[in-house]
Amino acid sequence: MPKEVRLGFIGAGGIAGFHLQNLKEVPEAKVVAFADPNLDAAKKRAQEVGLPVREGETVFADWQAMLERVEMEGVLILSPHAYHFEQILAALKRGLAVLCEKPMVITSEQARKVIAAAKEAGKPVVVSYQRRFQSAFRFIREQVRKGVLGEITFVEATIAQDWQQLTSGTWRQVPELSGGGMLMDSGSHMVDFVLWAMPSPPTKVMAVMNRCGTPVDINAVVSLQFEGEAIGVLVAMGNFTHFEERYTFVGTEGMMRLEQGQVVWEQWGKERKVVEATEMPLSSCPDCHFVDVVLGRAENESPPQDALKVVALTEAAYHAAATGQARTIVL
Repeated sequence: MPKEVRLGFIGAGGIAGFHLQNLKEVPEAKVVAFADPNLDAAKKRAQEVGLPVREGETVFADWQAMLERVEMEGVLILSPHAYHFEQILAALKRGLAVLCEKPMVITSEQARKVIAAAKEAGKPVVVSYQRRFQSAFRFIREQVRKGVLGEITFVEATIAQDWQQLTSGTWRQVPELSGGGMLMDSGSHMVDFVLWAMPSPPTKVMAVMNRCGTPVDINAVVSLQFEGEAIGVLVAMGNFTHFEERYTFVGTEGMMRLEQGQVVWEQWGKERKVVEATEMPLSSCPDCHFVDVVLGRAENESPPQDALKVVALTEAAYHAAATGQARTIVL
């Protein structure tokens, strides 16, 4: 196994800063190149990490040229959603591990091809769903899966954001580049966490959405039937005044809620308990985990098989909203 992991970035926009900040905490990570159609953005990122700015060596306008010329073990794909599929396959073909921003791809057909390509290449694809590595989310998932709440009968989740305002005039509101609106983008985190936490898979979806004068969905209400008795509702609110997120899992033995970073646990007939941070597992991040996976120190906890579930549900919700009919989810 390599002692350091050399990494290239496809995409040098705003989200690249988030990943670079995380990688500062990983001594084995070495960022060696950036590719972005906006070459100035790539140069700026290179300067941030102390790389010499050399076109065609450390900074590229063409991501394919970076893959061909730079020696590295892994690549971070931080481009518009519609480009992920081609870039993931190209990186895997060159024998590179992949950390991809969410959503991994924008159709379930693409997701299945990524799963097959990763298996053939023998290289990991880690999807950057950071809630999987955060204390409160990991705690809730562990309790739900251990059966502490009994049999889950209902789940409610809401993610709200001033997404419409923030993304106005950007590629995120261009369907050909984004694959969808709030539900496909920020809502992807919510969908992933619910599916990751729930003990049973979803089987049927109904949905209503509106676009608020844009080409993509801004608000969505998605109703779910899970295998067994559980039902749920997911709300993606894209024209809210600020960012907000909450989850409630209700079972035969009680309920657990995450709201404003606080986990509240209530068992039937007992007082509510606020779960202390010391009772939860430690937090990590997708970038730290990615390096651990590449070095063989961890199993992939955010694999493409799970990303397939997210995009399959999202596809089904879009179809249900467009037709006004319930849609079966095919995983």
